[in-house]
Amino acid sequence: MNGSVSDIPSLPDAPAGVDSSAVLTQMVRRAASPSFDTWWDTAERCGFCASPIRLKASDEFGRQHHVLTRCNNRRATACPSCSDLYARDIWQMIHAGLNGGHHGIPSTVADHPQLFVTLTAPSFGAVHTTRRNGTYHPGNQQGTKCAHERIIRCNCTHSLHDPAVGQPLCSECYDYVGHVLFAWHAPELWRRFTIRLRRSLSQALRTRGADPKGTRPSFVKVVELQRRGVPHFHAVIRLDAASPPGEQPSPPEPNLDMADFVELVRRATVDTKLAIRNDVVLRFGEQLDIKSISGAGIVGSDADVHNRRVAGYLAKYVTKSVTDHGIDSRRLSEEGIDQLDVTDHVRRILQTIVSVARDEQYQEMTLWLHTLGFRGHVTSKSRQFSTTMKALREHRADWRRERAGSHPEAATVQQLMWEFERSGYENLGDRLLVISASTRAREQRLTGRNALKEGA
Repeated sequence: MNGSVSDIPSLPDAPAGVDSSAVLTQMVRRAASPSFDTWWDTAERCGFCASPIRLKASDEFGRQHHVLTRCNNRRATACPSCSDLYARDIWQMIHAGLNGGHHGIPSTVADHPQLFVTLTAPSFGAVHTTRRNGTYHPGNQQGTKCAHERIIRCNCTHSLHDPAVGQPLCSECYDYVGHVLFAWHAPELWRRFTIRLRRSLSQALRTRGADPKGTRPSFVKVVELQRRGVPHFHAVIRLDAASPPGEQPSPPEPNLDMADFVELVRRATVDTKLAIRNDVVLRFGEQLDIKSISGAGIVGSDADVHNRRVAGYLAKYVTKSVTDHGIDSRRLSEEGIDQLDVTDHVRRILQTIVSVARDEQYQEMTLWLHTLGFRGHVTSKSRQFSTTMKALREHRADWRRERAGSHPEAATVQQLMWEFERSGYENLGDRLLVISASTRAREQRLTGRNALKEGA
């Protein structure tokens, strides 16, 4: 490599406060080292994970062995490679449940009634938002003021990435306590929604003279934190014939048409409620979006969405995290709230969590400061909906073993007692080299996939 390190431009990916020239020196030293090829092969076998877990073990002869394994972090900011792999696994799982034909799911599921549903949180106060038609904040007249003498109308047309989107028009009017309580109880609200839908379905079948237990709904849901910092749910709901656990899903009896199915989901959403302290009743928001899902090769109406689009849409959201709001993905201490580089809105949410946690009923809420009070799983599904993440990972591991072939030392190494040594790389230069490699690999895969589409 010709030239000095100082001639190389600064690194765009270097964190704030890090000396870019020092990082470049680390990268050049690694690339010029005699062991670079061995180091690179090790990183490549680990899928170019940005924060791999290093394990060590000793064999019976006292020789030391080391391996790297993925961190499996779903957050793109923590590890782009593992995040991308997680999103692809989610896509496979969801698409198998929508379209079938792979991962042990029959292709007949594409003909089952399927809905794409978005359950939102209620309004806790007017916030800056985007409008496709360029209009202002709805429902307010020009010059209308709140009780705090602030105009509750925004005359700006915000872009999607405008930092003002999601911020309250009046922070004093915003119900931060209601916001925090909804985020905390959202998993229970979802559970009650699924129970109510099952009961409503059974009642509808009984009314039609059909077997009330002959059809049941299957779910997959993904949680997204909105720009205002409150969770809402994207879900796929499919109707299947009731079958014993472990059997493949089969088509339900045609006792319900799509309009009836939509109405059942709508009523279950409206009727779901959860009474908590001080006679407060939590519900889902009024904005309920329900679309029917069309299978491959089927041309749907304007209200329909294609199953591949749904799978991609949900897979995109599982890799998002609270880092979009300026919060690290690791647990957060109460003392560190004032030092965070976040908006006033996010800081008020965190402060409200600490305040609500003084109640004995919510004392564990501070353990979830780093998720803005949401304590549920980002992705969950019914057992019968599709394959599992474990099955997908085992299938990939088997494929890699078959592709690599048997290694003479494989049997010996697998019997070793592995222990945790450390996580991550030795320095930031190594990490940036690996991240750049994972980015190139991802771009090459996307380019190849697009080329196949164009040639088809």
